[in-house]
This record gives sequence, structure tokens and C-alpha cells, in this order.
Amino acid sequence: MDVRILGPLEVLSPAGDQIDLGTPKQRAVVALLATRPGRVVPVQTLVDELWAEEPPERAIASLQAYVSRIRRALEPGRAARDRAAVLVSRAPGYLLDLPPAAVDATRLAAAVEGPSTDPATFTEALALWRGDPLPELGDSALAQAERARLQELRFAAVERRGTAWLAAGKLPEVIFTTEAALAEAPYREALWVQLILALYRAGRQADALNACTRARTLLADDLGIEPGADLRRLESDILRRSPDLAEPARPRSVVPVEAPRRGGATVLVGRDRELAVVDEVLAARGRVVVVEGVAGIGKSALLDEVARRAAGRGFTVGRGSGVDGPQPPVFLPWAQALRGLAGEHRAALAAAYAPFGNLPAVLDPALADLLALPAAERLADAELARSRLYQGLVDGLRRLSASVPVLIVLDDAHLLDRPSGTLLQLLLRGVDGSGIVVVLGVRSGEGTGGVGGAQAVHLRLGGLKTADVAALGARIAQRELAAATVAVLVDRTGGNPFFVGELLRVLLAEHALDERGARERTPARVQEVIRRRFARLPGQLGAVLAVASVLGREFDVAVLRELTHLDEVELYDTLDTAVATGVLEGAGARLRFAHDLLRQAAYEEQGPLRRARLHARAARVLRADGASAGEQAVHLRLALPVAGPLEVAPVLADAAGEAYDRTAHEEALELLQTAATVLLTAPPSQQRDVAELDLRVRLAYMHQATGDYLGEGAAAQYAAMEPVLRRVRPVPELFPALWGYASFHTATGDLDRVAAIAPLDRIVADVHAGYAAHNRADLPRARALLQGALDALPPAGLPVFPLIDWDPVAGILGPAASVESLRGDRAAAEAHLARATRATPFQDMYVTSYTASVAADAYDADAVLARARRTLALAERIQSREYRATSRVLIGWAGGDVGLLRAGEEALGGTLWRYPRLLPLHPDLLLRQGRRAEAASLARARLVEPLDGLNRFAEPDLRRVLGEATDDRAELRRALDLARALGHVPAAARIETALA
Repeated sequence: MDVRILGPLEVLSPAGDQIDLGTPKQRAVVALLATRPGRVVPVQTLVDELWAEEPPERAIASLQAYVSRIRRALEPGRAARDRAAVLVSRAPGYLLDLPPAAVDATRLAAAVEGPSTDPATFTEALALWRGDPLPELGDSALAQAERARLQELRFAAVERRGTAWLAAGKLPEVIFTTEAALAEAPYREALWVQLILALYRAGRQADALNACTRARTLLADDLGIEPGADLRRLESDILRRSPDLAEPARPRSVVPVEAPRRGGATVLVGRDRELAVVDEVLAARGRVVVVEGVAGIGKSALLDEVARRAAGRGFTVGRGSGVDGPQPPVFLPWAQALRGLAGEHRAALAAAYAPFGNLPAVLDPALADLLALPAAERLADAELARSRLYQGLVDGLRRLSASVPVLIVLDDAHLLDRPSGTLLQLLLRGVDGSGIVVVLGVRSGEGTGGVGGAQAVHLRLGGLKTADVAALGARIAQRELAAATVAVLVDRTGGNPFFVGELLRVLLAEHALDERGARERTPARVQEVIRRRFARLPGQLGAVLAVASVLGREFDVAVLRELTHLDEVELYDTLDTAVATGVLEGAGARLRFAHDLLRQAAYEEQGPLRRARLHARAARVLRADGASAGEQAVHLRLALPVAGPLEVAPVLADAAGEAYDRTAHEEALELLQTAATVLLTAPPSQQRDVAELDLRVRLAYMHQATGDYLGEGAAAQYAAMEPVLRRVRPVPELFPALWGYASFHTATGDLDRVAAIAPLDRIVADVHAGYAAHNRADLPRARALLQGALDALPPAGLPVFPLIDWDPVAGILGPAASVESLRGDRAAAEAHLARATRATPFQDMYVTSYTASVAADAYDADAVLARARRTLALAERIQSREYRATSRVLIGWAGGDVGLLRAGEEALGGTLWRYPRLLPLHPDLLLRQGRRAEAASLARARLVEPLDGLNRFAEPDLRRVLGEATDDRAELRRALDLARALGHVPAAARIETALA
């Protein structure tokens, strides 16, 4: 059995299978026993650790139950009557009866305390470390003391390995590992001694003295102490070049030598065939090119040259790049490309998108100020909004290409987020016959076989030939390379330009550029090449690059400065060195790693907790700078557990809102689901409950806005709310969640659930009880409840709902106006609707449709015509199918157009029966036009259907039309009795007139 506590607890069976230990409390019991293998842990110690200062009344009984379940997990084949062999009872507690070597912490201690001087011994011991140990034990004094002991063992192993490596002359390994360890334990002077000695022996006296200064400054500034005797003695020995510091191996100069770059561009050799194809494509236009190859093969360099050549031929060039990560900001590559197009041809781009509004600003808000265009309209129908956005963006690019040829370059297209990929596919379908050329860079082996479509020109980059490697080597080394050296480079790198370049830079730095050096010093993996290169960077550059790597391949220098707390001049001096040595590219406010493998190497060599801390700080800096929630979310997802769930989840939710606004509905849903998963890792609390309800109602709204209002997705979220609603305390922030929950269950007819939330919010409960009363045709109760809710509104109104930007006050005023209108008080109804806000086109349409309905109750044809026409205009603008159809029914009735009315009814289909005001209008119009038989037939047909609930309000007018059309006064009297019973005053007045 193997017990691992140097990270999250793991217990492996003798067969190597991980054992499920059950609940967190049970895992804590095993973790605590594993800190003392073979030794008894008293029951009282276990109780104190499991429940701190508040043990339950039956704590010992609970502990015994945990032990019983753990024993079954550890020894699944043991019979009930057999004694336990692993988790053993022994007064005054329990012990794990395992050999010491069965616990990874014991093996680490044995390596540190043993006699071995073999570096491999310590490397193997350090490989046992998987992260912060014993997270199961919380933050008790005992747990903190045990973690401190284990951390001390870990750093002792690092120091003993460093001593062994120094003795063996493995200086790069010492430099690299001590720098990384000092990032976590900056006050360990033994590590500083090893780093400084390794730098000195590597011929880097200036860097060694700089490290002395760093150590002294750190100790003085942070702790107010002077360095110890070993550090002071080492600095003195370096200054006087003491022979005691020397080692048998010859120290080498390691001044970096870099290739001259043409205008800062990447050196490109051996791609004449590909460039000839590109030239043909640029001349022909309307084509797609896919540049494919493995990492480092030169795709980006070729794309740079394509962009340069296209610009020279008068193309406007837009460039973007896919972003690696689980949930990258949506549409970022297209935002980058559109920004590039706007830079050179702003007026032409604005003219191209003039018919559609500022669609580019939907992807990149910065373009709102750059392009003199009105904002693009937001549509109520989510899927239609997305379709309109995609098609409009593509049509705008085609229009732009009619005035100036367009080149779109998307590097790392295999990393495109889903909406960006969808937009790309739509564009590719329309490239033929246009002035657009699309060039994509994709990495081989990333499932990119279909990228670009069947008509695309595919350029698959292979390794450079021997002659091309020789030419590349000559440019980098600034001299011809021996043929034997070139042959080794080709053999070792496969002609991969990046591998060749990185290896040559290391060999040049070590003055080992010959056949033997190339063969002996070439690492098995390019990661090793990059590590060597980083280890030789001067001063604090390595530490700065490590921080920069957290920000991504491309980063903002201002953000980096906030993270490093370096003086501006000092930081730019450091970054200038990185640019000069080829690690970074660019100039000014934004820089980028010359290759993402460089960034990955810098990133992965930091500990996970350090990376998490840097991601958390990066998110906070971005927030202070006004960055979008999507940009913050990229970092916060990687900042756990340094950033707490209650900090991370709301930002993910806001990022989902941004994605939703850009019609990236799948990404919005994924972000919300991730936010919910993260949030539920927080300890139970009122704050977590409120946040969970907010997330779940957003998820429900997402399902309802993009699918079936009463579908399974929304139902699942509202069901998950119920246990939270039973325990949460009332606070104003609950309002949107309660409203969504109540609306859903009112629509399903489950009024008991609606009533159950009354203690949490009286307004929500009364409003939805009012809806239900209205639907039952109980006007007095509906009026009392809705008016009571209006009277109880706070002065500031109610919170606007997330995602859909809906003001719920309008959701009260509309039904309240409907009730007053049916009661015959049109003035009160109009007054309610005058109070409703119309801040968004959808809300304006919603309120205007109610004003038309109020006029329809009174059969005021002129008012109906004006208001329904305005509703129709708004419905056309935001593409609302249902409101467009109801408006046509009203306009057809008021304007005497049977054809338009019938078209509106046909568009509504079965949903016509959800609108009782509309049901009598068609037969009424036929009656007014003298088509009595048709009117009677249609009225009779609609009376055959069961008219219950809200549809009962249609019955008096249907019977009136039938009575008038057939001269049946008895039918008219039945209609009048029904109208009076319902309290439908306008209908009763019309029937009384017909009887007069």
C-alpha cells in the first residue's frame, strides 16, 4: 500500500489502484494518521483536528463510524469478524500499521537524512512532492506545523541536490533549480550561496555579485538583518577572486550572441516554394491558404512574410491569433484582426459596415470610438441575433474587399474559440469571387484536417533541408558553419527552424559551436534547450520572464510592471535585454515571447502555487485597469486556490454575460457552469447561497433565452435552487432569482412552490399570485395583489435582471394595466403603462404592445392602429416573431384588412389561444364588413374549443358576434350575463349596445 500526503491525499492499493476514502472527514482521519505511520494518534487529537473547538455531542461515535468505513475501503476483503490489519485500534487511539516506506513523506525524510550524495537520490525524492501537503487538515496549529516540517524537508532536499550538482560541475542545473526554489523560499541563505557559487564558476562574475546584492537587499528590506557569515565570506571571496572558489572544469564566458534581424522580423529561409504559391494567391485573390506544421517549424515566420508582401501590394491586413486555454476570451482573434483593418483603412471599414451598424465593436468595444458608426441593434431572439452578427461581419468584409483587397491572417487557428471558428467557416464560404485572401496557421496533429475547406491551398511545412539549415546557422552565428556541425544539427533537430535557432544560441553562448559540442550538448528535448538559455540570461531577467509568462504569449508592459513592482526604467532595461537576446519581440507598450515554447518553459518551471498567486494578482491588476470580465476570468480560473471561489465565480458569471452579449451562447453557458462548479467548493455560507442562486437563475435564463422556456435545462436549475431557498436568509440580491423561480412555476401551474417563497420576498410572491389570479379570470384578486406589489415597490425600483437586462417593474405594470382595462378603467390602465420604463427596444415593444391591448379592449380602432403599428416596427427591428404576428392581427382588425389579420393568426398558429383579446377580432371584423355568415361560422368554431382560464375573457365577445350575426337575442343575453360575471366591463357595454 502506498500513502501519499505530499499533496492532496492519495492511497494506492498494492495493485496500484487509487482507493476511494469517502467523505472529507474520513480523508482527514487518514491524512492525520499518515503523518505518524506506525505510531498511535490519540482519539482526543483526532477529535480536536476534525472539529476544532466545536465537536458535536457524539463526536467519538462519529469518529468510530469514520474508522469503520475507512477500514472497509482499505481492506475490502476483510471479514467482519477479522481484526483490522491496516487501521488498527490501540489505546489511546488509532494507528496506521504500515512500513515507514509506505508513506511518501517518510521516504522524503529518509533521502534527506541519509548518507547518499547522488543527485538522483534527491531528484527522485523531490518528485514525490505533488503540491501543498495535507489540504485535508485545514489550518489548525498541528496541520500548519506538519506542513512546515514537510516544506523544510523539501528545501533541504533541494539544497543537498544542489551541493551534489556543484561537486559534479552541473552548473546550469544548480542555477536553474536554485532560482526556482528562491522564488518560493527567498530567505534560505544556503540556496543563495549555491546560486552565487554556480554563477561564479560558470564565468558569470557580474551576475554572481548581482545575486549577492539581491540577497543582501532582500534580507535587509524584508527582515531587517544582515546576511550570514557564509554569504558574506562568499561575496568577499568573489571580489578577490579567491582560488578556493574554482572548480576543475574550465569556466566559460556566456555572453549571448544573437542573429541580426531584418527590421525585427524573424529570419526566414528555405521557404521559396511556399512563397511562390503565396504570390500566386495574392495575385488571384478570393482564395484560402492553410499553413500547417509542428510547433517551431516556422509557420508564424511565413505568415509574417505573407503579411509583409500583401501590404506591399496594397492589401489591408488584419491579423489575429488563437489563444491556448480552457475558455479563452471569445472572438479575441477577430477583434485583433478588425483592429488591424481599422488601423490602416478606418474610413473604408466604416463605409463597409454602414448598413449594419458598428458590428466590429460588438467583438472589440475599442472600435466603438474608432469607427464613426451607430451601435448595432440588439435583437430579442438570441439565435437570430447571433446569425445576424455573423452574417453582418462577413458581408462587411466582402464589401470592404470591393474597395481595397483584404488579407486576413489567423495564426494558431487550431486554438480558435468556438464562435471565432464558426465565424471563420462562414467567411470561408464567401471568399470565392471576393477580394479577400485568408491565410491560416495551424499546428499539425491538432485535429485540423478540415480547416480551410476542400478548396483551400494547403502548405505543409517540413523541416529545413541541409543547405537551408546551413544558411540559417550562418545568419544566426554570423559565420559559416562546418559541414559536420550542420549535419549534426539536421540530425538532432529534424530541420525544425526554432529548434535549430535555440540550440545554436546555447552553443554560441557556451563557445561550443562545433560538431562535438552540437552532438554532446544538444538536449533530448527542446525544453531542455530553453532551460539552458534561460539559466544564462543576465540579472533578474529570468524572474521577470517567469512573471510575464503568466500573462500569456503577448502581454502589456504596464500590467507586467504592476505585477513585478519594478521601477519603470529598470523594467524597460530588463525587457530591452530580453528583446536583444531574442526571447521577446516587439516594442513599446506590448511585447510577446518569440515563441510560445519559450513562454511555456518559463511558465511551467514555476511552482503551481506561485503561478496561482501571479494569476490572482494579474486578474486584480486587469480589473483595476478596467479590463473586461473575460480577460480577468482567464486568470482567475487559474488562480485557484489562491483566489477564493467567492472571488472567482462572480467574474466568470460576468464573463458569461459578455459572451452572451456577443451571441457566444455556448461559451456563456460553459462559463456559467464553470462558475457554479467553482462556487460550490466554497464553505457553506449565506454569501455562497446568494451567489449560487444568482448563478443558477443566470443558467436558467440562458436555457430559456436560447431554447424551450419550460425545458429540462431551466427546470434543472430551478430544482437545484429549492434546497438553497429553504435555508437562505432574505436579502435584496435574491430578487432576480426569486422572480425567475416564481415565473417558471407560475407558467407550469405549480403555485404551491410560488407560495412557498413568500417569506423571502413578498413582492415576488404577490406579483405571481396576481398573475395566477388573472389567468383564472379572478380580476378582483389579481387587482388587489398586483396593486399591493406596486404599492410596496422601493423608491429605487427593482434590480434589472442579469443577462437579459429586464426591468421587472414593467412586468408588474403590464398585467396590472390589463386588469384595469378589463374592469373598464382605461384611465388607470394607461396610467400604469405610462410609468413603465422603455430603456431597451424589447422593453419598449413589451410596453407598447400592452397599450395596444388596452385600446383593443375598448375597441378603439384608431388608437389600436397607431399603437400596433409602433409595436410592429419594434418587432421588425428586433426580429420578434410572436410580437410581429400579434401586431398584424391588431392592425388588420383596426384597419379593416382581413388578409393581414389572417396572416397574423397563421403566424401565431397554436399560440393564438394564449391571446384571448385576439380571438374575437377576426369574426368581429367579418361582422363589421357585412359577412354575417362567415362571422357566425368562425365565432361558433372558436366557441367549440374549451375556453377556460384567461380565455374566458374572449367568450362574451365571441357570443356577441354570434348573436348579432344570427339575430339571436338569447345568445346576446347569455353573452351579457357572462361578461358581467367575469367583470369584463368593455365587453358588457358592447353587448348592451347590441341589445338596445
